[in-house]
Amino acid sequence: MIQSPVLFTAKNNLKFEIRTPREDEAQAALDMMVIVAGESPYILGTPESFAKRPVEGQVKWFQESAASDSAIILAVYHEGRMVGFCDARSYKDIKRKHRAGLGISILAEYRGCGLGRKLMEVLLENIKRFAGIQIIELDVMTNNQSALKLYESLGFKHAGVFPKAFILPTGEVSDNLSMYLEV
Repeated sequence: MIQSPVLFTAKNNLKFEIRTPREDEAQAALDMMVIVAGESPYILGTPESFAKRPVEGQVKWFQESAASDSAIILAVYHEGRMVGFCDARSYKDIKRKHRAGLGISILAEYRGCGLGRKLMEVLLENIKRFAGIQIIELDVMTNNQSALKLYESLGFKHAGVFPKAFILPTGEVSDNLSMYLEV
């Protein structure tokens, strides 16, 4: 699925563009995720794991998502620089194809200005166009209070907790909270 550009002015008066990333931006997406993974303990990958990903795999993922009617990738840009990224995909197996999962990442310097909310709103509108979608789901570390509050404010409900699911780089332990939104 492809999202044409959406222009957005954040609470801090910075201007952003949200759209489907182009294939030639695959390396920029990987580079951004290296930074995000280094800044946030809540990203499952490490800077090293993102740095090792082949750009060809990222390009293929971009192509498959753009051609799909049940997957989307969005990037957010400030002055031409990719500063955030999110994606969603419905499950393919017959028993779960009514469900779609999502993920979102934003560079630390752009958090707290309403960008995550706007990115999620655009993503959710696209997911609602997936064929047969009834439930949108995500997982969040319970220590990530800002993300948890955002998801709750968007209508996501708590589904269940997996205790002690993660050990963060600091040694801090976090539960995993599964959340869902009925469409």
